Amino acid sequence: MSTILGIWHAGRSLFRLLWGALNILCVAALVTASFAGYIDPDTCAWAQLPGMTLPLWVAVVLALFVANLFVMRKMALIDALAFIICSGPVLTVCPVNFGPHKLSEADKARSFTVLTYNVINFTDQKGVEPEWGNRTLSYILSTDADIVCLQEAVPIMGKYRNKHWQKQLDSIHARYPYYDQTRYNLDMVMSKYPLKQLDIPPHDEWDTGNYSAYQVDIEGHQLTLVNCHLQSIGLTPGDKELYLELTEKETIRPSRKEIAKVKNDLISKLLEAFRQRASQARDIRDFLDTRQGNVILVGDFNDVPGSYAYRTVRSAGLRDAYADCAFGARATYNANRFYFHIDQVLYRGDFKAYSINRAKVPYSDHYPLLTTFVWDTAAAKVDATTGSHPDRKNNH
Repeated sequence: MSTILGIWHAGRSLFRLLWGALNILCVAALVTASFAGYIDPDTCAWAQLPGMTLPLWVAVVLALFVANLFVMRKMALIDALAFIICSGPVLTVCPVNFGPHKLSEADKARSFTVLTYNVINFTDQKGVEPEWGNRTLSYILSTDADIVCLQEAVPIMGKYRNKHWQKQLDSIHARYPYYDQTRYNLDMVMSKYPLKQLDIPPHDEWDTGNYSAYQVDIEGHQLTLVNCHLQSIGLTPGDKELYLELTEKETIRPSRKEIAKVKNDLISKLLEAFRQRASQARDIRDFLDTRQGNVILVGDFNDVPGSYAYRTVRSAGLRDAYADCAFGARATYNANRFYFHIDQVLYRGDFKAYSINRAKVPYSDHYPLLTTFVWDTAAAKVDATTGSHPDRKNNH
């Protein structure tokens, strides 16, 4: 009997030791992923890799915390302490907001919506386009957003006009009288409100990155709007195929050849993209530092919340609409099993983000984000007693 008890106690001690070690490792991973974005990629680009995995470690440590309430309560305290220490980064990636209140009529009169969407040149990822037109354009029209910011968008209003899209393009032209297409025909802004393109510093060395800026007059409120697309990873079809092959394996046991290829072809491109995005983010921040007042910056960052590029742009005094309004982690990229939140909506000024919606429409390799903002005060032209605007179109 004593022998059995001895074996049981030894086994229990070993389990507690291994369980404790597992908790410590996962907590360390959570802390590392939370603060990796503070490290400049020019100093250590490798530090950005853990930050991409933060939602995973949040889920793991949360599961361990719940289990520890029954298994090892002292370890649950360590899990809880880790969440407290990492609360800022964690709540940025996995916010906890329980839904917006209903807008009053006065708030509705002060609201406006912004859609950001990487449309991969309006190429339908579902395959053959329907005869009636383009699914991406149909979705954009269905949102009735006041301002539409697109990335990777071929011109649709000029000589590249597609005859099959004619009715949709006519609707877009009528709904959005203010339209601009920028550098190399990559980025596009469509607006119901008057906009004027702003001069920005030259950035031809940005490679696949780009940004454009506008002054927008929203019923008397002046707003600086920035539409950006930061450096892409630049993976070839072969790189993506390798990644898919590795993630398809039931048991991940890559060969030495596969490990070498991942290091040379995938990781090296990721590290270089981190460095380039860091430089691009600093350029955008420097531009924003020259702009006073209201700012909205949207676009495809090709990088996650909490990354160095993200933090650098936010250092211009910007808030994150997703962190302010959403609940839980959400991917905005949906292709090749790269399920990351890489599209961002940042802002500052005399207004607040009221809600943000990620629409899970499968037409592009990105999901769109539609954000509703509400001005703190009505514009001068708005009747303060009724909340109505005499000249405003009934577009909502």
